[in-house]
Amino acid sequence: MAHWLKDRGFDAYAVRGGVDALRGESVAAALADVARDLRTSAGRRGGPLGALRHRHFRRYSAGVLFSLIGNWIEGAAFGYVVLLLGGSAATLALIGFLSSLPNLVFGLPAGALADRYDPRKLLLVFQGINVGLASALAALWVTDSLTVPLLAAVAVVEGSIGTLSFPPFQAMLAATVPPQELESAVAVNSLSLQLARFIGPAIAGFLLAWVGPTGVFAANAASFLAVLAALALMPKSRSLAAAGVSKLGGAMTDGLRYVFSQRSIASLMGLMIVAGVFATPPVAYMLPAIVRFQLHAGPGTLGLLFSLMGLGSVIGSLVLLALSRRPNKGEPALAGFFLTALAIAGIGVSHSIALSFLLAFLGGLSGVVFIGLSTVVVQSMSSDEMRARAMAIWAAAFLGMLPFGALLTAGLTAWAGPGRAVLVDGLATLVGGLAIVALRPEVRWLGCAALPEACVAATSPAAVALEVSERKLSAA
Repeated sequence: MAHWLKDRGFDAYAVRGGVDALRGESVAAALADVARDLRTSAGRRGGPLGALRHRHFRRYSAGVLFSLIGNWIEGAAFGYVVLLLGGSAATLALIGFLSSLPNLVFGLPAGALADRYDPRKLLLVFQGINVGLASALAALWVTDSLTVPLLAAVAVVEGSIGTLSFPPFQAMLAATVPPQELESAVAVNSLSLQLARFIGPAIAGFLLAWVGPTGVFAANAASFLAVLAALALMPKSRSLAAAGVSKLGGAMTDGLRYVFSQRSIASLMGLMIVAGVFATPPVAYMLPAIVRFQLHAGPGTLGLLFSLMGLGSVIGSLVLLALSRRPNKGEPALAGFFLTALAIAGIGVSHSIALSFLLAFLGGLSGVVFIGLSTVVVQSMSSDEMRARAMAIWAAAFLGMLPFGALLTAGLTAWAGPGRAVLVDGLATLVGGLAIVALRPEVRWLGCAALPEACVAATSPAAVALEVSERKLSAA
């Protein structure tokens, strides 16, 4: 409770023994009440997989899983198709840069749209557009009309649709479960993402070998039909446009004010910016160069490196299922952040294939724990009216920084080579995280601001009351 009040600017702290201790009275009855409340609360919650008890969540998560697999099928084959059309490695980097820009441009408006209008209707429109784009790519390839500029244009449009879809997807996720199961729902959704990341590329390789790019694009188009069917079976969402929500510009301002008025969430956004600028580009762009020029290995090693990273991500999602119910998520989230930074720096200096494999596995695991817990925290700490906007700000702070990080890493690579560039990125991630923890220690309380009574009961059951400072008492 003290952390909850401090996060909102009050001068308060937990007192062991609570009000009874301050009065010199017995705390046995108070502790019994706390224990009883905790048992009752635990009985209402279904454990790490509790969200799967709810029919709407099962339908929605199944549709999202199929859609994510389709996205990874196309994503894994995309670079190969660009090369088939005569593109180069520089072309891949340019298209990646352009397709990531919508995260910065549309991130905040996407959250305001999702909080102002029916998220279900928005998703039906956006996913319908995605079906058309994927079908058009398949038709263009069959008719031998697809070119690199057309493929780049479609990639930018798909990136824009993905950015606009992220907040309504998160809002719909929260609508499929009761509040006490939201953390479980977010963790299960993270596991689905990692499973799709693991399954999709394998299917992409099979389709490319069997039917070529046409099969890849057709499979992606079909995957969107699954999420459209799931959305069609969902109950109508509540539109906030008639409930006093500001116009688009005002809604974005309100969202920023809401997020940054809570000090622990604001500190988390600082960590996301550091991760977006320094931690993501080495993983997204530099691993092929590390394998070729530093490990002096070939595509087989690169494939195994990515596979081990994916395996670490899947195991990290299982760890996330257990940690998602932990009252104070700040400590494991920070551990995931700093372990990821160390893994990135280690890969930058490693000349051992075996050591690089181990670091890739650990980095995949710790990175998913950090990212997953951060989404759980933002979801659970946000009100229903602000949840989509808060998640949009999270995405803008993290993914919106990727273009800048990509340019910075490219410059470092041109100056010092890929290994040293990755090392600098890892060390910058580490130093940036340490600076945020030193300046804003509230980041260690993540989750306590959402569930103050759970944090207090879990860390010190006797600390159930607060005492204001003598200064404020005398002032009163």
